[in-house]
Amino acid sequence: MKGLEYLYLDHAATTPMRESAFDAFKHAEEVAFANSSGGHELSRRAKNLLEESRDFIADVFGAAPKEITFTSGGTEADNWIIKSPFLNNAPTSSKLVTSQIEHEAVLGSAEWIQAKGFSVNFVGVNEDGVVDVEKFIESCNKETLVASLMYANNETGVIQPINEILKKIKEINSEILFHSDVVQAVASEKLDFHKLGIDSAAISGHKVGGPKGIGVMFLSSKYKLPNYFHGGKQELERRAGTVNVSGVAGLAAALKEQQETLSDEKILLERERKIFEDTLKEKLEIKIVGENINRLSHISNIQFKGINSETLMVALDLKGLGVSRGSACASGAQKPSHVLKAMNVHMNDINSHLRFSFGWSTNNGDGLKAAKIVLATIEDIS
Repeated sequence: MKGLEYLYLDHAATTPMRESAFDAFKHAEEVAFANSSGGHELSRRAKNLLEESRDFIADVFGAAPKEITFTSGGTEADNWIIKSPFLNNAPTSSKLVTSQIEHEAVLGSAEWIQAKGFSVNFVGVNEDGVVDVEKFIESCNKETLVASLMYANNETGVIQPINEILKKIKEINSEILFHSDVVQAVASEKLDFHKLGIDSAAISGHKVGGPKGIGVMFLSSKYKLPNYFHGGKQELERRAGTVNVSGVAGLAAALKEQQETLSDEKILLERERKIFEDTLKEKLEIKIVGENINRLSHISNIQFKGINSETLMVALDLKGLGVSRGSACASGAQKPSHVLKAMNVHMNDINSHLRFSFGWSTNNGDGLKAAKIVLATIEDIS
């Protein structure tokens, strides 16, 4: 790799921090480092910065400030929202409906709920990775407490038919809390939670060029959840613990820059991804997941027939291209993708998939550059 500039195409796992976010984080540490719950001048400065950031982030997503709670990331938000409604209900009368392709944070929470004796429906998807709409709706009833469906899948980028499902299940049971993990979608989509009709959502700062370790839980004011952490009255008395004001400031700055450049970024991402995929299709026998349906602009999940993805990923890394096999939360587990299994991808082909994900730091020409590296690498290892 010596002499080469490393090309990073794993933005779906995490993004580099935007300079604006880093500056905001550093500035907060310098001038608003005090505990935002204190009573002196420096604490008030931290508190003001915290609430100004909350107001801005709420506005970005069409929410009220009181509907925004800061967390350590999307995983915490998913766990908090999905588990909480089941804490004070009997297993015989409560259930959760979700899909087989959710992020591990949702699936892990669902399995925890199931282990407590509650009913959980894991709805399947078709070969394109789109959830079975009719089965999802049919699975919901008067006993359903939570329905959770991600806006778009983090491994394939395929966007789910949330609006179609939402209308029907609310007719069945208007009290259902409809949750959506939007962690991946926020990277390239403009989202208004109330217009979408979702009741809660999970966001991670590091997916949009913000700091790691900071996230957002959106919860409609129609609902109230018990505290997840106890020991203090921070975060509107919902989450005990000293608030990560610097992380919040960095997230707000990242979102501000992203929102200002989102249209241009999306055009760039779609163009570079298309060039990348078209160049590969000219030379290789590949299958692009979700190629002809609605998917996020920045993700390309590709099956390289007959090529082991682990071998290819390592070889690409040595040539200066960073990609992944799928969700970063499952890396190292050496087990087949649960998303691809749910899509009925043949076991012989599951380990031939790689995920290439573009992002805010992608430049003109990166798509072609990446494709050339892939082609040269496959030629070397074949």
